[in-house]
Amino acid sequence: MLFNTWSYLLFLALAVPLHWALPRRLRVGFLALCSLFFYAVWRWEFCFLIVFSAGVDYLAAHRIAAAREAGQRGKRWLALSLLVNISLLLAFKYTYFVWDNVRVVASAGGHSLPRLQDLGLRIVLPLGISFYTFQTISYSIDVYRGVCEPLRRFVPFFCYVIFWPQLIAGPVLRANEVIPQLQGDRSVTRGDVGAGLALILGGLFKKVVLADSLALSIDEAFQLDPATFSAADVWFTTILFGFQIYFDFSGYSDMAIGSARLLGLRFPDNFNYPYLARSPKEFWGRWHISLSSWIRDYLYLPLTGQKFRTQSTEGLGEAASDQARNAALLGTWLIMGLWHGAAWTFALWGLYHAVLILAYRSLGFLRRLPERFPRGAWALMFLLAMAGWIPFRAESMSQCLELFSKIVNPLDYVPRRPVIDFKAALWAPALVGAMLGAHYVAKLRDAGRIPPRTLWLGSALAHGAMVATILVCMRPVSQFIYFQF
Repeated sequence: MLFNTWSYLLFLALAVPLHWALPRRLRVGFLALCSLFFYAVWRWEFCFLIVFSAGVDYLAAHRIAAAREAGQRGKRWLALSLLVNISLLLAFKYTYFVWDNVRVVASAGGHSLPRLQDLGLRIVLPLGISFYTFQTISYSIDVYRGVCEPLRRFVPFFCYVIFWPQLIAGPVLRANEVIPQLQGDRSVTRGDVGAGLALILGGLFKKVVLADSLALSIDEAFQLDPATFSAADVWFTTILFGFQIYFDFSGYSDMAIGSARLLGLRFPDNFNYPYLARSPKEFWGRWHISLSSWIRDYLYLPLTGQKFRTQSTEGLGEAASDQARNAALLGTWLIMGLWHGAAWTFALWGLYHAVLILAYRSLGFLRRLPERFPRGAWALMFLLAMAGWIPFRAESMSQCLELFSKIVNPLDYVPRRPVIDFKAALWAPALVGAMLGAHYVAKLRDAGRIPPRTLWLGSALAHGAMVATILVCMRPVSQFIYFQF
């Protein structure tokens, strides 16, 4: 079930009041059943997979706690949890990728191997497996670290794993951030309802009106021969994709956070104007905050021997000052890239951001740039962030490298007729201006410099315009970009 469908809005309209009408002791179980139904609408047979994954971690957590009480560390049970979850992720997501690379190596040696698809092997990637696997892993690790205690009952833990707002594409939250809210005496106020509905409406607008409208021009551009592009064509295309994926993913996150808010749960923000960042560290403290902070605490910091944190805030962006930590940073980002997709272009995307972080940490003029020349630092980081989307969106490594070559070759900056649609290109500066304007208005609002009556009127007009445009654009349904990861 997709968030950007009438069926989901009907599902939400039924589930929320029924949840609040039930006695408190039944609400968590009801949410678990609703979440199971939400997932089963896509492919019911994969419900058994997520139940199995959650069951392994539930059992492992109890065994880890029992071992700790006996004066042991429970490493074997933690290893079991990691082995099962990572094996499932590798089997479903990377089998084709590994075999295709084996075929390339074999071909270089003069041997021809068939594709697994030609041998009759069909692998369907379970929706959300990358996200719920991370959540179940984090639970086992947190119990092992002593951050939280294992839950006595399976249902609250399973509800945390399968809770439908965050199930498919995050936010990737920790057990100690969600479970206490699920089990606590939750309530919802009129303000919560208003904030939740506003987030859902805004998320729908981002996805249905903005992201899906941009997708048409971007898909067309990436089907063209990159050799015919000028540097301007590449910049316009990658900037448009940068906004498309932002509107698409932040729209999903807004709807997830808004849906949870209607049920009395407060999730931290997952995006915070990332394209206003002035350094890579700041960018990853603003973009997909829950994932980048998960990578920080469960991968990067353990590799460097630093103390982990316990909240999905602040993002990755950690410094690497010596050779060992530099290697850990590169390895972390390589894994993060491949986590996003089973292709070498995603690995390149991860390494690209690792190199940016290292460059800003190592080179004094880049390190000082945000404080000395904040506007210049923003412009530079904006272009670097947008260029980073080339390997993320490119359909092959050759296309990726061809597009990169255009923006680093001075000769490709000679003015000429654009290859991409001129009207589509105009969206790029318009979206940048709209982003800056929206941030400025938000600053005025947060500082209390907008009169309440004006703020109310402007909000009502904006929400009315969103509803009208969503009703016009809601018909063509497309899945969220991050569903494929």
